[in-house]
Order: sequence, then C-alpha cells, then structure tokens
Amino acid sequence: MKFEKTLTPEETDIIKLRDLLRKYNRQNFETLEHSEFAIYIRDEDENIVGGISGEIFGNWVDIEYLVIHENLRGQGLGKALLEKVESMAIEHRCRYLFLNTFGFQGKDFYPKFGFKEVYVKQDYPLTGTDHFFVKELSY
Repeated sequence: MKFEKTLTPEETDIIKLRDLLRKYNRQNFETLEHSEFAIYIRDEDENIVGGISGEIFGNWVDIEYLVIHENLRGQGLGKALLEKVESMAIEHRCRYLFLNTFGFQGKDFYPKFGFKEVYVKQDYPLTGTDHFFVKELSY
C-alpha cells in the first residue's frame, strides 16, 4: 500500500472514492430509493433565471441550490420555489427539508418560512459563516 497526496485530484478518482462510499452505504440504508429534482424559473427566452434543486432520499428533501437572478429578487420567487418544494416533499411523504446557506446569502430568509437553524459553521471559509437549517413538515 502507498499513499498519494494531491491538490489537483482527477475527477474520475473522486468519483471512485464516492462510489466506494456509496457501495458501503447502500448495504446499511433502510431504503435505496432516491431521486434528484429541479424546479426552474425561465424567462420569455427560455433562459434559466432561477430555480431550486436537490435530492429526495427517504424522509428527507435535501435542497442543494436555490438561486434567483439578482435582478429578480424581492418578487416572491424564492418563497414560491420553497412552497413548490414543500408540496413535492409532502407528495413524496417526506418529513423534513434540509439546506445550508452562507451568512451573506439566506440565513435571515429561511426562518421566515419555518426553517430552524440547527448548526452554524464559524470562520468559514475564513471569517464568514455557513448556516444549516431543517424544516419539519406536518400533514
């Protein structure tokens, strides 16, 4: 065995690491059913100007990205996306929504829609913060 250190890993090697872990995880999860999702906002020229994406896995909807073009913020589009994801989560019998956001992004936005902050990573990447939120769904 030998160890190899690199600051420029090959994407294919990273995929191999991920696949090794996923193979192990699959042996231990109660469910293997998962699906990715995306909801896009398109302008009149069919350009994507915002949207939300992530993964549904068991009881959880993990939101990876929620973004609205800067010129369109403040018009309720983020709220509408969260409402659509919540409806989708309930439709799939999920119990929780999860997301994280930087301190300069939506840390004050998500609590307005029932998200509870569960952890803050301090000094990230140097002086900022990364905020983790969960919303428990009721239906």
